Amino acid sequence: MSYVTKVILVTGGNKGIGYAIVRNLALSYVKSSSQPLTILLTARNPTLGQSSIDKLREELKPNNVLIDDGGNVDLKFLRLDITDEQSIKDVKDVIEKDYEGLDVLINNAAIAFKGDAFDINVVRTTFATNFYGTLNVINHLYPLIRKNGRIVNVSSLAGELHIVSKALGQEFSNENLDMDGLIELMKRFENAVEKGTYKQEGWPRQAYGTSKLGVTTMTRILAHRADKEGNGIKVFACHPGWVKTDLAGERAPLTPGMYSHYCAKIPVLLALDEDIVVQNPNGSYFKDK
Repeated sequence: MSYVTKVILVTGGNKGIGYAIVRNLALSYVKSSSQPLTILLTARNPTLGQSSIDKLREELKPNNVLIDDGGNVDLKFLRLDITDEQSIKDVKDVIEKDYEGLDVLINNAAIAFKGDAFDINVVRTTFATNFYGTLNVINHLYPLIRKNGRIVNVSSLAGELHIVSKALGQEFSNENLDMDGLIELMKRFENAVEKGTYKQEGWPRQAYGTSKLGVTTMTRILAHRADKEGNGIKVFACHPGWVKTDLAGERAPLTPGMYSHYCAKIPVLLALDEDIVVQNPNGSYFKDK
């Protein structure tokens, strides 16, 4: 039996930008489609994840967008730790069994160390979530994404090409770079940090920024793969804005409460808007102004 609902999964959806993305997906979708939508909010902590679902249901009740309130959007919680392969496999199994596929994957989960912390442990821990965790989620869930589906990778201005040397930038932007080559580049940074030679080799003193450079580059590589396979899947990366969250800190000028205009605007647009597909090349990177 064909599953009739559209299914969107959001990683790291229990707080900050992820929470705002889920909320704005529900509010935006009801205006754009009569097909039911199921949003899978994922988080590592089941208590916090379910609490976020309950909070969203209360917040959205006056808008009448949820199925329980007469709308066409349903919210579900799934536990997902993107650094734990078994956790990813468990989520994959649930999606296969309950939904028969996935329409949109929004990779939002990420970490950043506070202050000036920087050493090989910081780099490895940051990469484990932001780069390798995101890649592992994609590797497992990509086969479930339906024809003409989408992947939206939440990246960052901190990970743009200018943070590395011109020579490294050319390597990252090489159109022939494949995923194995990208992983090798990321490991070169790890090795350079461990040896203390990262400056001489053209790398920044940035674990978070470099991890997000990897995510943006990963997006382009995945887009090339989708185009070659002819499955219609579109893969986009975006910088959603500098928002006050546990990750971004208090210096950020925006708050998640500004979701409708700022922090969730671009990821939600990339997930739902049809003109995006027509007007922009697969693998494009978007940022708020």
